[in-house]
Amino acid sequence: GQVVLLNNWATWCPPCREEMPEFKAYYEKYKDEGFQLVAVEAGQPEPEVRAFVEELGLEFTVLLDPENLSLITFQQSSLPNSFVIDRSGNLRLVWVGTINIPTLEKFVTPLLEELP
Repeated sequence: GQVVLLNNWATWCPPCREEMPEFKAYYEKYKDEGFQLVAVEAGQPEPEVRAFVEELGLEFTVLLDPENLSLITFQQSSLPNSFVIDRSGNLRLVWVGTINIPTLEKFVTPLLEELP
């Protein structure tokens, strides 16, 4: 019943780091309207990821993926990449590269208004 944005990223990836504040702002704005963000970190050690998450004050779900299973599953070899799943569980959007708030507003916000 949620709209989920799954983002594959890494702490060493400059474009990934660049989009995290955008994701944070969008998540904080829409989390109460059924938006979930799951950031899957591609292979860095937990202490490094934790420090990054704490530094930015990220409140959405951040998962560790030491074996890069998310990248393998989604057949991706570059970072960042993102997938948006609608309230009915359908994959609706795919991005390779950074995302900003205007893009999220244009493409994701309408999905929040859809009923499952």
